[in-house]
Amino acid sequence: MAAVRPYGVYVHFPWCTFRCPYCDFAVTTGRPVPGARYARAVLAELRARAPAFAGLACRTLYLGGGTPSLWEPEHLAAVVDAVRRLGLPPGAEVTLEANPESVEPDRLEAWRAAGVNRLSLGVQSFDGEVLCQLGRRHSPQEAARALRLSAAALADVSVDLIYGARRSTVATARLDARRAAGLGAAHVSAYALTLDPEVLAEDVPLARAVRSGRLTLPPEEEVLAQAGAIRAELSRAGFRRYEISNFARPGFASAHNRLYWEGESYLGVGVGAYGCLQRGEEAVRWGNHRQVGAWFAEVEAGRLPTAEEDRLGPREVRNERVMLGLRTARGIAAAELRAPQQREVARLCRAGLASARRGRVRLTARGLDLHSDVAGRLFE
Repeated sequence: MAAVRPYGVYVHFPWCTFRCPYCDFAVTTGRPVPGARYARAVLAELRARAPAFAGLACRTLYLGGGTPSLWEPEHLAAVVDAVRRLGLPPGAEVTLEANPESVEPDRLEAWRAAGVNRLSLGVQSFDGEVLCQLGRRHSPQEAARALRLSAAALADVSVDLIYGARRSTVATARLDARRAAGLGAAHVSAYALTLDPEVLAEDVPLARAVRSGRLTLPPEEEVLAQAGAIRAELSRAGFRRYEISNFARPGFASAHNRLYWEGESYLGVGVGAYGCLQRGEEAVRWGNHRQVGAWFAEVEAGRLPTAEEDRLGPREVRNERVMLGLRTARGIAAAELRAPQQREVARLCRAGLASARRGRVRLTARGLDLHSDVAGRLFE
């Protein structure tokens, strides 16, 4: 009997106290925040989309943003309860994104009471100059305090770090990783600052500054060296690199994000959220309206707030599984590759970019640095 396929639920909360100059997510700084109204609408969209996922097993919940830690705990609890009714098991991973300045002991207790058992802290750096260049509002001291408090309240705390920014160096990257590990993080996500217009959903201020010459970022060799310093420091601290940008202590890899990388379905609700429903060798992916007003108008009129929808055929699904699977330390099953792909794997192995052992194809550390190009060589 075939195992029931899992899926995760992603809820996007778009409000922030300010907008970071590198951020291209669906966010707004509008006030006041209509927390109760947004919760009602999120629950309505969840009810409307959930029937399409019947037959799958709900396994994780991720509350992202934006800054969902600004949402009142009672509204977070209502969302968690609604996802529980979809079958989310007791003790399943429930992640809340939070900024350091919103972390206080009473809020941590309220989040835990609401059902949150994993926190993702948007630290980005513990260096004051790097934080300033990134437009962040918290200080290194506030970041350290937030992480200490969070780690004392919850065993599973993840820290986001950004390297490759102006004022970032190998030394700052190494110290950021060291401080995250030393202050109690169980998981670290470390990303290079990305301002490529082909990748960004919006033309953000830092990207415009780079184009105009007002901002100069470190060269690629320096960025790779910073990434290497983070990897080395986290490895010494007992973290395992299980995906290109993600590191975890044993037992603390992100269950929700693994669903993405393993090609499973995810139910996305809220402003700007994306979802994907896998249907055998085909899939449907949708994206919601990114503007709060447009999203509210559709949901409150009883309609799905879908702004875009793509239907993926078998070849597109297979190529996406290759691309996502090669991001991970687990890699992809060699048996899923066709003869031309197998020959390309052999060439990648000879070039030191991949390994093929025990029926799986994995990228080497050098191959992961060139992931997009390497994965593209294995597309059908």
